[in-house]
Amino acid sequence: MAISVKSKQMLWGRAAGRCSFPDCRASLVIDSTSTDEATHIGENCHIVADSIVGPRGRSDLTSEERNSYSNLILLCCNHHRVIDTQVQDFPVSRLEEMKTTHEAWVKNSLSRDDRAKQQDDEVYAGYVDEWETQVNLDEWTNWSGWVLSHDQPQLSKNQDELLFNARTWLLSRIWPGRYLSLEGAFGNFRKVLVDFQETFRIHAEPVGPEGEILLTRKFYKSDRWDPVGYRRLHKQYEQHVGLVENLMVELTRAANYICDEVRNSIQPGYRLEEGRCVIKYGPTNGFEFRRNIPQYTASEIEAGLYSGLDAFKTAYCHRDFYFPMTNEEGDESLSEDDNK
Repeated sequence: MAISVKSKQMLWGRAAGRCSFPDCRASLVIDSTSTDEATHIGENCHIVADSIVGPRGRSDLTSEERNSYSNLILLCCNHHRVIDTQVQDFPVSRLEEMKTTHEAWVKNSLSRDDRAKQQDDEVYAGYVDEWETQVNLDEWTNWSGWVLSHDQPQLSKNQDELLFNARTWLLSRIWPGRYLSLEGAFGNFRKVLVDFQETFRIHAEPVGPEGEILLTRKFYKSDRWDPVGYRRLHKQYEQHVGLVENLMVELTRAANYICDEVRNSIQPGYRLEEGRCVIKYGPTNGFEFRRNIPQYTASEIEAGLYSGLDAFKTAYCHRDFYFPMTNEEGDESLSEDDNK
């Protein structure tokens, strides 16, 4: 189990980004330069190892408890090696005392504004952790791929419920008001999510033994053959599918924007290992599945991001990536192969 965003924020904030080893207190943050962003060089060290075979690993702690803030201490790389190679000299009790002493020193050294900032940063970090869970961020490529595959968008009922709950949860957040761009990114995500989900649900119907899948109904099909009506309904179906797919792409774009703003505001190393949210779509004419990373451009961010469903129906084709949509006359926007 990975260390949560909030645990990392608490660890680094309460240690003031300094090594907790006595008489070290080395700064573990390298400031940004004209060419490079700020970076963290400290290490999130386990007091009780994250596995039973590690240093001080024999414990009844669960995997979640081993990766929680209470079992972590911030150290420089040199002192991390010291405590893990000299285990007898650094038992659990000594490390806990070391951490408590260092954080008390930090707390007594901080100004009121610094303490308020730390509290706000922990609130934001907790929200980020919950958002990740609410939208199933670690499985984004997999679940969004079902929306973008085979020209018949679908979602599991469970994923649909998660997304609906995320809408309600985001709406009810009490924001600290410190990082307005980050708060705006969450607000933008929610607006896209509402329009994506409500558009998808218009023609989604439960299928499967227990209705566990919501599948877009091919509403142009009829037992009675009517060529004119068929062509009209088929065009409407293609328009609907195209809109759902492009809203899914926009939702991915909005998710990547949140991640960027988390890195810009509270945690520079956020999801560097996992990388950006990726979409998988297909099969193409060559029977291939392809991948893309939709992102907002600087000009789109400056212009205000997502402006609502009506505006998006004309703006989507100006994004960095989109799926072609049939218009009222039956003409199509750029083909998929042109839109790379």
